[in-house]
Amino acid sequence: MPRPVILFIALLSLVSAARAEDKMVVDMSKLTCAELNRLGFQDFAGITMWMSGYYNASVRNTVIDLDQFAQAAKTVKDYCATTPRATVMSAAERALGIKMPRGR
Repeated sequence: MPRPVILFIALLSLVSAARAEDKMVVDMSKLTCAELNRLGFQDFAGITMWMSGYYNASVRNTVIDLDQFAQAAKTVKDYCATTPRATVMSAAERALGIKMPRGR
């Protein structure tokens, strides 16, 4: 087998293994502030983006102000730092003065 093909297969298997190890499934209605505070930047960003989309879809808002989004994420994170037992969704409601939609 040609060397480039062997290298490609080796890299593909490494990427697949890394993805399997990095898999994270989250029930957003149960995620606590303590768990949110332990997340790395990428996971934190993903969670806050999901929450923003979930909330904004419920109020039929398709516009995002990135500065406001960043400030809202910081506000929720700061609130979570003082209330680790709260769920992140309830923390967002209290910290931002909003009403998150409830799951089905």
